[in-house]
Amino acid sequence: MLPLNHVLLLAGISAVVVIASLSLWKWSRQHYRLIIASLATFLGFAAWNILQSNNGAYEALNTDWTVTPFSLSDASTGVWAFAFTAIALGLLTEREQPAWCVIMAAGIAGVLAASVHIILV
Repeated sequence: MLPLNHVLLLAGISAVVVIASLSLWKWSRQHYRLIIASLATFLGFAAWNILQSNNGAYEALNTDWTVTPFSLSDASTGVWAFAFTAIALGLLTEREQPAWCVIMAAGIAGVLAASVHIILV
């Protein structure tokens, strides 16, 4: 079980990594898109990890696969970060933008959140 302060710290780190990475892309720097993606990543990362910790599923889901140091918990963290970012950008703030831009930003956020989870947990 991850303590709440540890989850929030990791979520904050993943948000900082996302904002730093998306700042390299001109599209995400316009209209504060990288801030929205960063906040959505924070919320998705925190929501999933708090959910699994409070339900006692953390130990079962954080078992690494035999081939790679990747677990279902790592993958789910990335999926939740992706979903929250895609919803925040695609349905709430950037409805008129091309779908590939929204999905690219959400995909970057998901991969980076999963990477932070793999490296730091």
